Amino acid sequence: CVLAGDNPPSLLFDAIDEGPIRKFAGFLLWIHVAVSYAINSQALTSSIDRVMFHRIGLCGLKHKDRRRWALLTFLISTSSYLVANAVPFFKDLVALIGALTSVPLTLLLPAILYRRVAGIPAFVLKSRHDLKSYLLVVFSLVFLLCGLFGALDSIELDWSKHGPPFSCS
Repeated sequence: CVLAGDNPPSLLFDAIDEGPIRKFAGFLLWIHVAVSYAINSQALTSSIDRVMFHRIGLCGLKHKDRRRWALLTFLISTSSYLVANAVPFFKDLVALIGALTSVPLTLLLPAILYRRVAGIPAFVLKSRHDLKSYLLVVFSLVFLLCGLFGALDSIELDWSKHGPPFSCS
């Protein structure tokens, strides 16, 4: 903050000159984010451990709760780091998550569940009574692909304007 001066740049790291000090500041920021995320991701870590991770017998992790927890927290932090650097802006992340979840949850899943309960395969049109749910499945997939390609196109556009992932520019 002191290095930013009277007219600070929009991104705080732009106030630090290129070089080892900027890299060190970035590393400290990564540690801060990893620790904060580890503290805030307790519910996610606990759920993943309870559902599947507790079964891992590699290196005796099945019976070593602290090591398993540390490994799981490290994996979640690392994957979060990768996503945060691959998707340049929060609006892009929101668009990507929305494209991948909103259409399937609100349109596709109900149509597929209805067809399953009715005993109709998802992509088969047996009679005119099945037309509505069949069209909903087809349109849902079209909307899903449009949203996904739009979000990916926005991410690619931001990469071309602001630098590729992990470029820190």
